[in-house]
Parts: sequence; C-alpha cells; structure tokens
Amino acid sequence: MTQTHPVTPADPQALFEHAGAGLLEIAFDGTILQINPSGAEFFGRSRAALTGVSVLDVTHPDDVARTLEALSRVIHGEAHAAVLEKRYVRADGEIVWSRSRVSLLPPQNAPATSVVAVIADITELKRAQQELETLNRALQDTLEGGLLGLGIALEARDLETSGHTVRVMDLSHQLGTALGLSGVTLNELKHGASLHDLGKLTIPDAVLCKPGRLDPAEWALMQTHAHNGHAIASRIPTLARAALDVIRHHHERWDGSGYPDRLAGERIPLLARIFTVCDVYDALISERPYKSAWTHDDALKELRAQRGRQFDPHVVDAFVSLFRPHAA
Repeated sequence: MTQTHPVTPADPQALFEHAGAGLLEIAFDGTILQINPSGAEFFGRSRAALTGVSVLDVTHPDDVARTLEALSRVIHGEAHAAVLEKRYVRADGEIVWSRSRVSLLPPQNAPATSVVAVIADITELKRAQQELETLNRALQDTLEGGLLGLGIALEARDLETSGHTVRVMDLSHQLGTALGLSGVTLNELKHGASLHDLGKLTIPDAVLCKPGRLDPAEWALMQTHAHNGHAIASRIPTLARAALDVIRHHHERWDGSGYPDRLAGERIPLLARIFTVCDVYDALISERPYKSAWTHDDALKELRAQRGRQFDPHVVDAFVSLFRPHAA
C-alpha cells in the first residue's frame, strides 16, 4: 500500500509574495497598504515607493471615476466583487492596462477596512485590439470611399444632377437619425444609398439617357435595374444585407404597386422605405433633362400627397419634420 503524507498548506505570505498576478491591499480611502513583487513590477516602481500612495495617484485620470465607483460598490456591499478594465500610469509615464478584480479583505472577527485587488496585465491585448480597430476603420473608410466613388460615376452616366448621390446619402442619414437608427444601421443605409442605382450599368444608353418619356418596352427594361443592381452588389462580400435591400427595394411602393417584387407596407425593408422618400424628394427638387426643378414646398406637398400610397406614412412624417421651420 502506498503511504500518503499530509500536505502542509502553503504560507499565505508566501502565496502573496510569489503570485504571478499583481496583488494589492488597498484601504477604503484608496491608500495602498501592501503590494506584492508582481504588482510592483507592473507599476514599474518599487514596493516601498508604492506603499502608502493612493491607488488613484497611479490611475489614469480618465479612469479615476470608474475606479472610485468600483471601490464604493464593494465597500458598501453592493457587489461581492467588482471587475473592471482600467489604465495605470507607470513611473516612466507609460500607460498600461489591467483587468482588475476588487473584493473585500475582512480580518478575523472584525469589520473589513480594506480590499484586495488582483490585477492582470492586459496591455499587449489592448494594444492589439486598438491596432485592429484602426485597421478596421481604415478598411471601412476605403470601402465607403469606393462605394461613393462608384455612385458618383453612376450618376454622371445617368445624367443625374451633380451631387445627387451625396445629397441623398446625407438626407438618408438625417432621416435615419431622426427615426432612431443605430450607428451600424445608419452605415448600412449610407452604403445602400451610395449604390442605389448600381443596376443602371446594365441599361443601354439609348434608354438610360433618353430625354423624353420611355415607351412600355423601355420602361420594362429600366425597371430591371433594381434587380440587376442587387445581383451585382451581392458580389461585394462586406456589403450588409440591409444595404442590399436598399438597392433592390427602393422602387417598391407602400401600396404594393412598385417593383421589382411588388412588396407592400412593412414588408418593404425599413431602410428602403427611408431611402425612397429621400431619393424622390431630391429628384423632385432637381432639374433633369426631362423636367424642371420643383420648389422645396411643392416637393414636400407631393410627399404628403403620396403618404400611404407611394410612401410609408411614418417615414414621410419624420422627413417633413426635418424641415418643419420651412414646411408650407
């Protein structure tokens, strides 16, 4: 039989001294009462230099309020422990990140007067995250620049009034904001707006640039641009489904008489309903080879007249409210 020997528990002070994570005992007023070697190394200071110093003095100024809030919740029993990611400032001025867990450190047979903070160095992780965010913003800017450039090129071929694409993008953003869309959804709306007429690439110049009214055959051909644009844009892997919906469905009508899918009411995707109002408004107030520009007030009157027929009534009301001081 194998003889077992009792395991002697390690000395708590030895655990404190040799722990791989930073350990701090902090008084309720924020004073560092003791700190282990790993903690001192993280701060880039000696243990003696840190003992007796307020933890707030080594905390990044922008994170002081969150630190005080976490300490308060633990001290007043609102939370057993508080976990937060925060920044500290080392002795050499370098900013380092930690994931800190703060909990009460009650002595035997007495009320607690201090907390213990366990800090893990996540500086490299945060730097990697920030580099990825910078790269993502650069990629997003590149995508948006490419989409806008393509949209402007399309409007030039279509003999649109100069600036139509940028104007409808701006109007859509204003209207989407008024309707409470999130930042992500607003970007999807902007992307769809920039490529809304992408399918006109497939329409022959004789039809696309015809100065007069289209005959039935030409009109049927023109209507294919929404479907075709959706098919082309679907090949852009980073373009969201909601942006594709704008391209495909911005000629649907609230009463179901639009194209290409004859959707009606709320079956029409919301972003398409929003964009449609902006697109029609800008078309009305712009001069085209086949029409004169309408006044702002006349265009708003037409939108209201088509409320519940061509357009979502709620979206029209929100759009008109954007111009309330100028509305007729």
